[in-house]
Amino acid sequence: MQKAPMAHGLISSLILSLVLALGLSSKISIISLIVIINAIIDIYYFNYLRLRINKMKVKNITLVAILLIPYIILVKLTLYLILSVSLLIIYLTSSLRRKYVLSNISGSSFLSSMSLVWLSMISYVRIYQFLIILSWIMFTLTLASIVEYKLPFRKIEKVKTIGYTLSLVVIAIALTYLVSGNYYLVTLYLFPLIALSLSGNKIINIKEIKKIGRIGMYSSILFVLISILMYHLLILSTPIALNIFFVHKALF
Repeated sequence: MQKAPMAHGLISSLILSLVLALGLSSKISIISLIVIINAIIDIYYFNYLRLRINKMKVKNITLVAILLIPYIILVKLTLYLILSVSLLIIYLTSSLRRKYVLSNISGSSFLSSMSLVWLSMISYVRIYQFLIILSWIMFTLTLASIVEYKLPFRKIEKVKTIGYTLSLVVIAIALTYLVSGNYYLVTLYLFPLIALSLSGNKIINIKEIKKIGRIGMYSSILFVLISILMYHLLILSTPIALNIFFVHKALF
């Protein structure tokens, strides 16, 4: 197999998404071990497949089919997975159409949504778990949007990029509070809001992107740790009181 250059930021995002999924799960079982092994294999092959999205051959399609088998067997279907599927469709469509900005942002968001997929392989996803993962996806989307507009060779405006991103974050905040009525969950959105407020202007030297990447990585690690601690120390000890009625019990 030809060795592909590693996308460290994307690989790290996948690893953190796995950590978040395991941290939010309330049980450790043989399924958890299977998910960990499966995720490690997927992360290993991710970079190889990422560089071949526009020129998939039979052997690559076969590899994808093999990697999908554990998901088909273990994933517990839930409406929450519509989010991950939608992000994947947007990523594939924009990649094939060579819309690089949208493909990078949606691709990064999809990788963070793997937390949702892996968690659904371990157990049924509960509403608070979903909302925490939603905030993780929005934080990743925010960081990806900031990186895209700051690149000197990207001809995209800061105001529009920040405006669209902020709109999505505000919608997510409103949804989180309306569904849960939980202030703890809303505070997680301080991460993307602070990132947007400190985004600054376009960089002049492309080498500066490494510094931005390091800041994003450290803040992502902090986000995941705080999310896991919040869920186990604060959320689980708080009675669930939803403000919106969900018809399907599996959503809870």
